[in-house]
Parts: sequence; structure tokens; C-alpha cells
Amino acid sequence: MHRREVITLAVQAARAALLQPVAGAATGTSVDPWASAFAQALAVKPWLLGWRTPPHERFDTAQALLEGRLPPELTGALYRNGPAGHEVGGRRYHHWFDGDGMVQRFAIADGRVSHRGRFVETRKRQREQAAGQPLVPGFGTSVTNARLGGGADDMNPANIAMLHHAGNLYALWEAGSPHRIDPDSLATLGRHAWAPELAGLPFTAHPKVDGNGELWAFGYALTRSALLLYRIGADGRLRQVELVPLDWLPPVHDFVLTRRHLVIPLPPLQFDAATFPQAGNVLDALDWQPGRGMPVLVVDRDDFSRRRWFQLPAAWIFHYGNGWEEADGTIRFDGMAYATPRLLFGLARHVMRGEDGETGSPQPFTATLRPDGSSGIERLGDGSACEFPRVDPRRVGVRHRQLYAALRLDGADVTHPMFNAVGRLDLTHGSWDRYRFPAHELAEEHLFVPRPGGSGETDGWLVGTSLDIAAGVTRLNLFDAARISAGPLAVASLPYALPLGLHGTFVAG
Repeated sequence: MHRREVITLAVQAARAALLQPVAGAATGTSVDPWASAFAQALAVKPWLLGWRTPPHERFDTAQALLEGRLPPELTGALYRNGPAGHEVGGRRYHHWFDGDGMVQRFAIADGRVSHRGRFVETRKRQREQAAGQPLVPGFGTSVTNARLGGGADDMNPANIAMLHHAGNLYALWEAGSPHRIDPDSLATLGRHAWAPELAGLPFTAHPKVDGNGELWAFGYALTRSALLLYRIGADGRLRQVELVPLDWLPPVHDFVLTRRHLVIPLPPLQFDAATFPQAGNVLDALDWQPGRGMPVLVVDRDDFSRRRWFQLPAAWIFHYGNGWEEADGTIRFDGMAYATPRLLFGLARHVMRGEDGETGSPQPFTATLRPDGSSGIERLGDGSACEFPRVDPRRVGVRHRQLYAALRLDGADVTHPMFNAVGRLDLTHGSWDRYRFPAHELAEEHLFVPRPGGSGETDGWLVGTSLDIAAGVTRLNLFDAARISAGPLAVASLPYALPLGLHGTFVAG
């Protein structure tokens, strides 16, 4: 059967499976206990500010308050995305990952920083805002008698990450369509499909762009237990796509790209499609099964039908740093691993009603897949919890020596459960160069931005955001990537606090 026919049939079957109503908590007009519990907790836990629905639909600041000096050669914009609309009609979502996405633009030019924030106007958001209540289930939120007639995009909040490719800017989820965003106004320009027959199909929140400008990605269809693999040219045109049926499939969040392969580890978090209608949301239809270990699918970049399987110990992994191949064909990759997915069931859910919850302690690691089929994993670092790994974007798919991350450093002054430092791990020497924020500041993802004309993995800047819960403001931080421990070169403070986001991208000006 023609490949496109296979994909079309898969879409039709997935949509048919979603036509049935799903169970869930009532959405009546009474006071929502989750919303009232969160409001009460916020009064005594200032760090919950990061999960407050913003008081405004739109944000604009022409010039942020700047301390320090911006390098004149650094121009462009940091775009960030994350769940921001955590309530609809007074009803609060039950999971951090369910809030409607809001895109943030921090523009750097002429020694100034400006900011703009806009919600992504997805079909889900428009329908729910018009109705004044949640209408569809989320990753961890149930809605009584919800009916998904249009496929996964009915649930798509476009709230995880940003992608800039072939001159276009996209807000990404991980189980539905990318949404194209105007880079200046941040207006939502509509859902994007790489080909007509791919409309509405899942597309990862973590695609990879290689040194040639080609875009590589996957998408997972939980109700069909199948992966879609994508290859998109530097010009934005689809080059290759393949449907890969699997016996079982977790909500796999990220993957690894090397010069010759796509590497897709499958953490043993089983989705049970049969229980989804009764569970009412994705999270409660998941079952942690560590006895499976972590199978790793390795796919040839030039021919998606050429595949191999490896096996690694069970772990939950949100994010990978980078991958590369050695001369003998050995594949190595690194990232941050949790022993279990407790964050999904713990803090990410409990925080929505103002409660503490387990986060786990993600640790840096390097995994090895050898040509003879053997494999292994090695822990890195000093035991500090780390997340949001990033590398020099010019090194994607090839050997790198520096890994940037957000960290959680323990201490008597720690009053919140989130990250409080940023740093660079030298993979050659195993040493950290890191900066710890003040006790009242929550660190978010920071990106490495190469210096124009520079070549080294530390020749540039570390750029990212933090939330000051004492001052009630969000800050943009700029570090010299070679001397992070010296502290920020510049800090731009907004006159307001933004919800904690997830991932971003820097687009040079």
C-alpha cells in the first residue's frame, strides 16, 4: 500500500477512536475546589506564582529595566513557550502540562530588551474561551462527557516549545500540529501540516535541526501505538515520512539525532488505550512498567525502513542533550534521567491545587550503543539534580564537549522545589561552572547562543529567564558562557511576573 494511504488510514482510525465520550470530573458552576485551594496556598507559598494564570491576556514592555551591559554583537530574540492559561471560567486544570500555551518574545537590540507575550490561539483555546469552561480532556485533566471529534488537535494547547525553521516560527505541542506564529506580533497564523495528508498528525516538541539545516522529527500516536518519522528539508519541504507501528508506546518526549541515525529511547511508561475513556485523561491511563527496561529504536536517516533495537535500563527521560557516532559505529548520547516518572504524577499535578509534590532528581548520563548490540549507561556529574540540557546548536548530531543545564543546588535557604542555578558541565573533565541565583529566584531553561564568528562551545552567551518571587517579576539573564560562575553580564527585569515556561529558541537578528 502507498505510504500516504497508510498514513491517511492511521489518521482516520485514530480519529474514530477519539469520537467516544470520555469520563471525568464534573464541570458545573459551583466553586472549583482546585482553584480555591490554589488561591489559598498562593498566599503562603510565594513560589506558586509560577503557576498562576496571568492577570492579562497580552503583555508588552517596550524597554525592560536593564542592569549591566548587553554585548553590542548580540542581537535577536529569545522566544519561549509554556503553559500559561491554567484556568477557564474559574475551573482550574489538574496538571501543569494542560494550560494554554503563551509565547514570549524577548527582543535584544540597540542595547535594550523589549518583551511581548501572547496566547497561542488554538482551536481548543478558542472553543473553551467561548464556552467559558473546559471542553476536552488534557494530559492530566478530565472533563465530563468530553467528545473529541477532530482528533488530537482538539486537545492541542501548543504549550511546550518553539521552533524556527525555513523562515517560519512555530509553537509546538507533542501530540498534534505545530502552530505557525508571526515572529513580530506573535499572532497565531494557524495550524501547520508538512503535507496535506499529514494534517492533524502528531509532531514532537523537540525536533532537531542538523548542520545542513534539515529538520528531523517524530510524532507519537498513543491510540494507535505508532510513531511517525519526519525528514524536512532546509527549505521547509517534506522529504521523507514513515509510519512505524509498535507493540506498545509511551508518551516519548524527546529523541536523539546523530550524523547517520535517529535514536528514540522508549521509557517503560505504558499507555492503555482501552482504559483511556474511563480514565478521562492520558496520565491516568499510564502505567510505569520498569520490568520492560528501556528499548531504544535506532533508525537510519537515509532509509527509515532500516531499523535496529537496543536495550537500556529502565528510566524516565524528558530531555536529551546531544548524540554522536564514533568511527567504529558506536553511538553515544547524553541527557537527564529520572529513576521514575514521579514528577508527572507528583509536583506537576499537585502544584495545580497548591500542594507540594515529588519531583525526582534527574541526573546527567551518557549512554552507549555498540555495533555488536551491547549497550550501557554511565552517570555523570556530582549528584546535583539537572534538567533542560542544551548544547551549542552547531554541534547537533556531532561530538560535543559542553552541556548546559538548569540545576537544583540544595541548601538551608531553599524555599521552593524548582531549579535555582544554571551551569555548564565540561564533559571532558567532569567539572561544573555554575551560578546560583538568590534564594527567592526560580531558574528556567537557558540556551547557548554562539558569538557571531565564534567557533568554540563556550564562545558565546547563556541566555534565559528566571522568576523572582520576592519582587514578583520575570528576568532575562545573560551570562558569558565561558565564565558562568562570575554571574550575569546583564539582567533585564520586566514589570510583571510570567508563568513558568518550558522551552525556547533564539533567533539571531
